[in-house]
Amino acid sequence: MGTSIELKVSGVSLAYAKNNMGHDFGYLFQSQDLARRPCDGIDYDYYAAHPEEEGELAESELSFVRPLSRVVPRLQILGHSLATAKSEYEALAAESASISEMDGERAENLTFEEFCALANQFPLTSLAQGYVEYETDDHDIVSQGRFADHAERFARVPWTENSDSYWSEASYLSAKVCILSAASMLLIFAQDPRNAEAEVMWQFGNIVSAGYVERKAFVAGADRGQTILVATEGASDARILRRALELLRPDVADFFRFIDGDERHNFWGTGNLVRFAEGLVRIDIQNQVLFLLDNDAEGIDAYRKLKELKMPANLRSMVLPDVEELRSFPALGPEGLSNSDINGRAAAIECYLDLNLPDYPPAQVIWSNFKRDIGLWHGALEHKESYDRHFMKQDTTTLTSGKYDLSKLNQVLEALVAEASLLSAAAS
Repeated sequence: MGTSIELKVSGVSLAYAKNNMGHDFGYLFQSQDLARRPCDGIDYDYYAAHPEEEGELAESELSFVRPLSRVVPRLQILGHSLATAKSEYEALAAESASISEMDGERAENLTFEEFCALANQFPLTSLAQGYVEYETDDHDIVSQGRFADHAERFARVPWTENSDSYWSEASYLSAKVCILSAASMLLIFAQDPRNAEAEVMWQFGNIVSAGYVERKAFVAGADRGQTILVATEGASDARILRRALELLRPDVADFFRFIDGDERHNFWGTGNLVRFAEGLVRIDIQNQVLFLLDNDAEGIDAYRKLKELKMPANLRSMVLPDVEELRSFPALGPEGLSNSDINGRAAAIECYLDLNLPDYPPAQVIWSNFKRDIGLWHGALEHKESYDRHFMKQDTTTLTSGKYDLSKLNQVLEALVAEASLLSAAAS
């Protein structure tokens, strides 16, 4: 008979394979999501009688399990969205309508919005999963449960080959509604806040125990092709952003890789970064690379040069975001100290850290040189290494307790994740 493997969300099947791994869904999870869950294919009576086989039972129950709300950011950073789900649905609906017309019928499929509403008619965790025997009187009506009252709307869902195979509320929803990719269906179900804690589960232990797939094939986390290499101007940028992602965006931190460098022998700087990009364009590199520049005059100048390269879809550039807190910032120049908007002129990564340092005077930038090509003065934050060191010394509790001002750094991460999502979508 063989052994199957499925990706499910609260018992609703999204993808299925038999005697093989099927699609690799490891990217939806992280290593800490490894857990044990009961499995329909396990003979629990046998293991109850043979407690010495507990190790084998544990392996058979191995699964990756993660709440739906924490799967969504991982999908989004790969470029999946409700917009892509809508495109997928409308393409399927058009194909279904075309087939119906060839058969002399006229299909009146649900709109995408109606389809989403139908999918989220009831919370996923409330769906009955118990098996209704096919010999049961009125099997179809009984197994459909509450969905039987919505037959007219289900009839307007584009038909698929699985539409007549169901035995419970959960399997009925899977057969009738889960007609799109797993990624699209997860995003559709995530629209309903009642599904936030629904378990997304990829249970692989049983197929490993059966000998069809090796355990080493099941690895959680972004694979190398899904990760984004972030090239920054200096080692401090990479160090700060790596730690910020681990602390503030842990659900997607594994999608980012940084070029490591020794700060004492720093290779980078805007000029080298532009030349690095030129080299990657020439060799037609296939990796996804995001060039991240400081929001200062040199960064703006380098960003302009990168845009002129007309980089391919897998290469993208960005500048640290403008933030309100930097629109009136102490700046020292030939005419003394005055408040200036340092966005686009002097905002290096350190400016987005908490600048209230004990035993230090108020933060200020110093104007240094004029960039004629873009008509802007360039400046630098005084004592910027001190702000860097102060950030790196803070423990997790301090950084997440509200004692450290993370408002500007959070805006950086929001911009970084948004650019990464655009890059993934364009490169896919």
